[in-house]
Amino acid sequence: MKASALRRWAIQAALLLAVGGLFALAIANARANLLARGIPTSFAFLNQVAGFSLNQSVIPFTPLSSYGRALLVGLLNTLMVSALAGALATFIGFAAGFARLSRNWALARLAGLYVETIRNLPLLLQILFWYVAILSPLPAPEHAHQFAGFFLSNRGLTMPALSFAQGWPAIDWPFFDPSVNRFNVEGGLRLPPEACALILALALYTGSYIAEIVRAGVQAVPRGQSEAAAALGLSAAQARRLVIRPQAMRVITPPLISQYLALTKNSSLAAFVGFADLMQVSGTILNQTGAALQVIAIDMALYLSLSLATLALMRLYERRLRWGGRG
Repeated sequence: MKASALRRWAIQAALLLAVGGLFALAIANARANLLARGIPTSFAFLNQVAGFSLNQSVIPFTPLSSYGRALLVGLLNTLMVSALAGALATFIGFAAGFARLSRNWALARLAGLYVETIRNLPLLLQILFWYVAILSPLPAPEHAHQFAGFFLSNRGLTMPALSFAQGWPAIDWPFFDPSVNRFNVEGGLRLPPEACALILALALYTGSYIAEIVRAGVQAVPRGQSEAAAALGLSAAQARRLVIRPQAMRVITPPLISQYLALTKNSSLAAFVGFADLMQVSGTILNQTGAALQVIAIDMALYLSLSLATLALMRLYERRLRWGGRG
């Protein structure tokens, strides 16, 4: 190996060691300060009894469960909200994006009004609007709005859920009988109003940005591609499906990744409406245990993992588009 190469390796190794040393020194200093103030520095608190309940739990959880399980519930709630809001935002965004390109004047203007209005309003304000102005005034469960087995009330949205009887999946339809229980809707899967407000606000807000990404991606495809498709005898629908869409998706995918990452991180605003997401649960645990450094470190690691997982999935999809070629 040449002397210049050795010098470069030595400089890089020294830089890494210096950064690692500073990081270790910061951790040691923080630990010493925490110990001096009587603040716990271990993760043993994760096995302690939580002593609080949660308004939404994908897995069984009681006040007798541990702090570690509470964090798991918060993580799963964040995943659920992010997945539902992401799917809804994709549908809304692509629909609005294509609507903006429509030759129908009214449809294009309505889509433009939605995009310009929603993306220029703060997301937190939209979450509070859906929660306070739309969902909270809904009727009590005994007067819930019913449609196709769904029940909408001030207790949230209750929907059909899959149950397993003798190993075979079956639809478990929620029932409502005021004479049996006039205070709640029993059965099925329930999303509390806090989760509904968060999902709707995230979906509409992110969808407005996706709509602009879709519009720009379609317009980035040269007009000659449509003319060439018509010359080959393809219909307008076939040209959009076989020629325009594949090329537009290569332009759309990179900024689309950023929107999904932002949606996952924006879900942390759930704490403002009291939904038991990762941040809200972590705040409760921090207040009860005082383990600020550990809880913050866990949250940072989990959010980073979620973002990296989302990025990896979207990169895989982007790579598949590239493998498909440009023909």
